[in-house]
Amino acid sequence: MTFSTLIGIILLLALIFFKIKGKSPKKNPKMYHGDGRRKTFRDFEQERRKGLSDGIRGLDKPFELGGYGITHAPTRSENFFKPDPNFNDERIANDPRGIFGEAAMMALTARVCDTDKRRYVLMRNLYIPARAGYTEIDALLLHQSGIYVLESKNLSGEIAGDLESERWSQHLNASTEHTFHNPIRQNIGHIMALEHFLKIRHEQAHFISFVVFSDRCTLRKVPKDNEFWSIVHCSELQDALLKRITSRKTIYSMQQLEDFYYKLQDCMNVSEEVKKQHRDYASKRGTALS
Repeated sequence: MTFSTLIGIILLLALIFFKIKGKSPKKNPKMYHGDGRRKTFRDFEQERRKGLSDGIRGLDKPFELGGYGITHAPTRSENFFKPDPNFNDERIANDPRGIFGEAAMMALTARVCDTDKRRYVLMRNLYIPARAGYTEIDALLLHQSGIYVLESKNLSGEIAGDLESERWSQHLNASTEHTFHNPIRQNIGHIMALEHFLKIRHEQAHFISFVVFSDRCTLRKVPKDNEFWSIVHCSELQDALLKRITSRKTIYSMQQLEDFYYKLQDCMNVSEEVKKQHRDYASKRGTALS
């Protein structure tokens, strides 16, 4: 082997090495700029203002700030986020058929967060991987004061149940009674799935559970509120959540909220097959999906 041949082989190997080293891992183009920098909440907002983020709500009206606030991360649009001149406090308070349900819960939660002024992300209908398939979370609030898991129960009649019971009762009249899964336990399951999915150590977790019942029902015998959960009517949610949030110090940084949000995005956009599997599993367990 001549000296020139040896030099040629060395140069070829060097070229291959630096070419491989220079390759960057494949990135989700939605999450990164063209130069490789990861997008921030403000970047998402600027994209939405320019009309580049299809399906994300505008910031033109104060009421529409609900999902993420003026400088907060955007969430996917839902039908109930569309401007509705008839959607007001009176209709939330007088909802005889539970037409709004989760929509009212989301809107009231957003109002509280806009009052508090700290950073937050409000997400809806997440399917979190769990031991037996998936667990569905009605609404999730990622806030600098903690992570709030909200479960909506659009039920009428008289509601009764204790902390230890696997199922609670719904009395519609003297002869009609139904049961549904203990919502506190249900939310505990959601929280455990979130801890595992987000890789949050249990002793470092700051989860608060809210079970929100329709104003059409009467809460006869239910557990009292404590530092970990609150059980309220929809009309009571705004005051209860505001009191809870304002009493808590800032725990999570902006970067931590961003990390949680990025990890959870795919949980909002699952396939119909995943949703069907979850419904089938819930049906077998006899879990009410209200």
